[in-house]
Amino acid sequence: MVTKKAFLFGLLLAVSAGALSAQWRTDVAKLFGNGKDYKAIADYLEPVYATLESLIDKSDASGILAFCDGRRNLPADERRWIVEYFEANGGNDTGYAFLDLVNQSDVIGWLNGWRGLYPQITEIALIKGVGDELLMPQGILPLVIDIRNEAYYKFALGAEVLEGGQLKPGFNVIALDANDLFLRPGTRVYSLEVKAAGLILRKEITLEVDVSTPRFSPPKTAPPPGRTAEYMLSMYIGGELVMSSRKEERPVSLKLGLQPGNLPYGFKPDYVLHRDEPNPMNSFSIVQAIGMIYSLLKDLLKKKNKKDVEPPKIQTVRDLTLTFKQKDEYNRNQESKVSIRLRTKNLPYVLSVP
Repeated sequence: MVTKKAFLFGLLLAVSAGALSAQWRTDVAKLFGNGKDYKAIADYLEPVYATLESLIDKSDASGILAFCDGRRNLPADERRWIVEYFEANGGNDTGYAFLDLVNQSDVIGWLNGWRGLYPQITEIALIKGVGDELLMPQGILPLVIDIRNEAYYKFALGAEVLEGGQLKPGFNVIALDANDLFLRPGTRVYSLEVKAAGLILRKEITLEVDVSTPRFSPPKTAPPPGRTAEYMLSMYIGGELVMSSRKEERPVSLKLGLQPGNLPYGFKPDYVLHRDEPNPMNSFSIVQAIGMIYSLLKDLLKKKNKKDVEPPKIQTVRDLTLTFKQKDEYNRNQESKVSIRLRTKNLPYVLSVP
């Protein structure tokens, strides 16, 4: 009986939600047909919007509210609702078929004008090669920003601005320093600001990096191979030598021990060399490396939505685990695992119109 009551209650809620969805559309269609009183439409729809639960309802309603405020020449309110339309609701409406053809065409045409201007970021991600291949030219960990329209941007870590310039429509690459991230793992919180169409949109990007390397006990026999450091410990009391001891020690390398032989596209990442210094490991410059990443991203764009074509060479991901095989100071096989977790959050927008 309890189950039956719960089912009936859920059915009643669904019917009520459906009735509300149908009712507000009917009411708005009538208001559009009553002399296009945009203030009356907005005054009716704004309190209704707060009660809507369906994403498609909220998308339709926020689009109409932005349209009405745009027609009323209220730029601040127009941008408030256009941000809601694109950011909270994804800019995915039903096509406004509940309006008559004239008003439907008017609303859709107006929103399409915004689609050609609004700096909507559709994806922020890391990239990896097929089979977790490394794609880090010159020690760069690429961060992908996919945006619909061009916009000026600022990328910062705390108060320090790391990059700035202009994002182009489609995939863009921000170069993160893998040297710094992997040798000093932990959580970093970046901020990304994009500016266009009288708006500054802000994103918070959190990158969590964990590096784990199992450590073995030194072997009881066989001294470590290679160069060793030798030094003498001496103790003096009153200017007289009372004890001395000779010590040998092998310095421990800070490298992660990369084996670049099987990496794709000739990329040979380094973690201990500074990117602003010559890299003896390969001949790629940072500009060339980023250019190669762009070409691979374009290849991904062409192929990821098509059938019967060669699989894409790279993928966009939010979580990435990399394994580095290496030798420890005693020439034993060892693996280091780097886990990267990417999370994003929208921050309040800022109006940049006069």
